[in-house]
Amino acid sequence: MRVSTKFSVAVHSVLIIAMFADKKKISSDKISLSTGVNAVIIRNIFKSLKKAGIIAVAPGPGGVKLARNTDSITLWDIFTAIEAMDTEDIFKFNEHVSKYCPVGRNNNGILKTHLDDAVEAMKRELSKVSVFTLVEEMQSCMFSAELKNAPV
Repeated sequence: MRVSTKFSVAVHSVLIIAMFADKKKISSDKISLSTGVNAVIIRNIFKSLKKAGIIAVAPGPGGVKLARNTDSITLWDIFTAIEAMDTEDIFKFNEHVSKYCPVGRNNNGILKTHLDDAVEAMKRELSKVSVFTLVEEMQSCMFSAELKNAPV
């Protein structure tokens, strides 16, 4: 299974918004500088996050804010806003199997059951991690890095 980089960029964007939106205006251009991703792609990610009710975008120069509390936004919420969430969307099935072959006509059905379980496990695990938790972890990393680089 392959997940596009848009998911990690979306998480990166949400973390910036969560950590700094109350202190300064956050724009796609600013997030573009941090992520190294073109601002147009960031704006497309914003559209998906807004549609999912994760962020609120003020028109014009208003900036971006979270639409919900950080403890109510999970990695699964971000994932489903950005990526596919159905087994058939995540795992591509061969549609050209022989209906005359006993393996060919049954393979996708048998495989789908197990892949459904894998998607459920992924949902369960990603739902355990909130943006609140990620912000705490990020602040801890930032604090540790500042201590390591402190001229003491």
